[in-house]
Amino acid sequence: MSIPQRLELRIRAAEQRVADTYGLTITEHRLTLSAPSVQVRVLTAGEGEPLVHINGISAPAMGMAPLIAGLPGFRHILIDLPGHSLAPPYMWQERTVRELAVGVLTGTLDALDIDRAACAGSSLGGLFTLWTMLDAPGRVSRAALVGTPATALPGSRGIAEMASLTSPIRGRLDQSLMQLPSPRFVARFALTEALGANATRAMSDDLLDLHRLPLRLPGQAASYRALLCRLMRGRTPRPENVLTDDELARIGTPALFVWGEHDVFSSPDQARPFVTKIPGARLTVVPGGHNPWFDDAPRCAALVRDFLAEPVRSTTEEGNYRT
Repeated sequence: MSIPQRLELRIRAAEQRVADTYGLTITEHRLTLSAPSVQVRVLTAGEGEPLVHINGISAPAMGMAPLIAGLPGFRHILIDLPGHSLAPPYMWQERTVRELAVGVLTGTLDALDIDRAACAGSSLGGLFTLWTMLDAPGRVSRAALVGTPATALPGSRGIAEMASLTSPIRGRLDQSLMQLPSPRFVARFALTEALGANATRAMSDDLLDLHRLPLRLPGQAASYRALLCRLMRGRTPRPENVLTDDELARIGTPALFVWGEHDVFSSPDQARPFVTKIPGARLTVVPGGHNPWFDDAPRCAALVRDFLAEPVRSTTEEGNYRT
């Protein structure tokens, strides 16, 4: 058996243990999209109205399992984006990242025969969701954005790892190092800068493996770096990936921003002036960092659950929907 085959078996075994831990029965789907021409891997769990989950860059779909466990009554659709986890590698070229992102999300919905769905996005997933809310507004019914939505809001900044990976020379070396075996404590330390010490301590070995092992599969580290280079220049988001005031004002979909008080990419105080520009949006601050469900899953789930249960009202009826 080859090394990639052994890695895939380890990843699948870790996924199953995470699913068992959080009481999820998972079904896997491989979808081939046409625009862009890519493959996505989708995991589904539960029954009810669809709720689409899109995780952060290089992160696995199953990483949101602690949050999903607190959201009963939905058909959960967990998307492993192209080049993530066990989805095939993809270099994110030929079109703008925004066009590719909207195409991936709407194409996945089309392939699953879903006209319109609520979305829960984290980091990169939050950015993809906001782009889709702008460019295909009929497809997203409401959105829970947990953590800084990547580069979407002005003022967000990258971390040292991103600056290193996007450099022409050091980035290639970092990409090579990601493909080498390493002990779990190294991966846990590496994630601490982005997620915070409390979150990484709380993360089980299986959840940690789902973050670290896929980068050793052929093409996945290169996919991660290629996408990061299209989003960032060093620690600074590329201007085309930051939403303007006009774009924020045009978002008509109800949105909840759940923001960790110690999110390293942008503080709640930095984000609030821009969230207030979005009709039908509100921002709630919670303890924790960039993925606050690792710090306090029940609290994050309760906020998302209550938001999804609220009656849908037009923004003209409700004014700005925020606290």
